[in-house]
Amino acid sequence: MGLYLLCKLTVCAALLCTAPAGGYVVQGMYDCEYSDDMKDMVFFVKNVFNQKLCTIYDSRVGKYIGFAEHCIKDADHFNNQAWKMRLRRIQVETVCRYNARLFIKSTLERNVPPIVKVHQTKPADYGERSMLECSVWGFFPKEVSVSWLRDGVEVTTDVASTDVMANGDWSYQLHSYLEFTPRKWERVTCRVDHRSLRAGLEVDWDSSALDAKRLMKTAGIIFFLIGVTVAVGGAAYYWWKRRFDFSSLSSQEPTSPRDLPEF
Repeated sequence: MGLYLLCKLTVCAALLCTAPAGGYVVQGMYDCEYSDDMKDMVFFVKNVFNQKLCTIYDSRVGKYIGFAEHCIKDADHFNNQAWKMRLRRIQVETVCRYNARLFIKSTLERNVPPIVKVHQTKPADYGERSMLECSVWGFFPKEVSVSWLRDGVEVTTDVASTDVMANGDWSYQLHSYLEFTPRKWERVTCRVDHRSLRAGLEVDWDSSALDAKRLMKTAGIIFFLIGVTVAVGGAAYYWWKRRFDFSSLSSQEPTSPRDLPEF
């Protein structure tokens, strides 16, 4: 081991003394290639010198391969190192297969259910043209399906959607729009299908705001009519009292004979 280290230091010193003006660039790269089931796991160790591939370890052949005269010598040297070859065989499991499981679990198998909200984009009463927006966000993976239902029947016209947009935190969002005319007692639903859901998620549009608005209008009309009725009744009573007021006569005292005028 001491002789090997001395040789390494000698080579480094020689490279530094003979280095060109631009210097040397040495790169070492690990590369794992595998299928979805991780059965065909291939491990590569690449050594690149001045942007040219010098040696490569291929787990399929179990040894290093050199691509130039000095690189072939390096490959032979690596292949004769029993500890290095044993380490490379172990790294197929410790580097490739282990990290592949983590990657698949955190990406391909990661499921985050969406958050869905349905709201009216602009105020409109029953019978007036309006638009609903179904906001779907925070889901993963990005494949998602959004549809609109009116009383359980899917709507295919007057529907528009944005593209699936990345949030920057490994989640996505989508917005779908339905242009329609609200009807009393009608159920309007946004349905979302996603891999993270056991069944489609259905969120109904809450029309209570329109119902409350109509109730307030109705109550206002009722109170207005009551006020008009009270006002008309009060005016009629006042007129009747002014027209047929006998209270002044009944309040006068009886006239005594001596109070009568003499003729």
